Amino acid sequence: MKHVNCNICEADKTKFCFTAKDRNSSEKILFNLVKCTECGLIYLNPRPDEEEILKFYPPWYHARAENNVAEIEKSEIWGIPWREAMAKKAEPILKYKTNGRILDIGCGDGSLLKYLKEKGWEAYGLDFQEASARYARENLKLNVSTGRVEEIAFPEESFDIIILFHVLEHLDDPSNVLKKVKTLLKKDGYLLIEVPNIESFESRLFRSKWVGISAPLHLYHFSRKSLKSMLEKCGYETIEVEFIPEQTKYVAGFSESLRYMLSDVGLYHTRKKTVTSNENKSNSNQNELDIFRLNAVHFLEYKIFKCISHAMDAMGMGSNLLIVSQKIE
Repeated sequence: MKHVNCNICEADKTKFCFTAKDRNSSEKILFNLVKCTECGLIYLNPRPDEEEILKFYPPWYHARAENNVAEIEKSEIWGIPWREAMAKKAEPILKYKTNGRILDIGCGDGSLLKYLKEKGWEAYGLDFQEASARYARENLKLNVSTGRVEEIAFPEESFDIIILFHVLEHLDDPSNVLKKVKTLLKKDGYLLIEVPNIESFESRLFRSKWVGISAPLHLYHFSRKSLKSMLEKCGYETIEVEFIPEQTKYVAGFSESLRYMLSDVGLYHTRKKTVTSNENKSNSNQNELDIFRLNAVHFLEYKIFKCISHAMDAMGMGSNLLIVSQKIE
């Protein structure tokens, strides 16, 4: 564990916000979230160093790569057909440029890059997980490297678009990465960043139970103000700020946050797997009834949280923050 100063203003003046559990581990380790009293950035402190953090990532984090999914086009992401999910995810990119060279930092298994390559983009990716990068290279035939942004050796001004979709909050030193990215971006290029919004309605409602906290995988928690401040310090001008649902998760965040809250007070328990082949008819009928009830609850959740999600996006309090910027010469 290490202690760090603020990644925006470098001050070491903070106030305690709350503790959050590592919900991917049975040990339920607690981590402190603090807020810089100088600039308002919220972050984990103390937190695992760059080597320690690797052990906190669960095996399912890049499930398609781990399972070696053969035909990604036929897969689903959070219940949404792959192509539909990727089309929605690509919308902010295509709004600014429809072709060119793109770099996806933290590209995972290359799902979005595959879609963009099919659309005619010259696509490159980078991910810190070798399993994911290898899957992208071997299964999807993509140009994806393994490693850290600071170590990549592309020529200056190589890319028309660079994206960090739900990546910046994971980085040990996001300001340093943004400075490196600036050298790789063309003069008329765009940097697109998506992060969970710490000032969202969902965050304020659930606090430490909010799924976007994801301690200790999320080291930083950005608001519109703090992310714009970091970008400005690193030499960028903000072009647009949006609050849009993340299509691959959509309203699942609200549902998961609710489960965290209920679980912490003993009102929700993980369901055991049921096996009906060797059970009697009454047990089988009971299992079918349980599944019917569960599906009904999930359907109701979806309808309620979908309405809330879209309302909050329209009010600027959405759970997913997108900022588009260009570098300042």
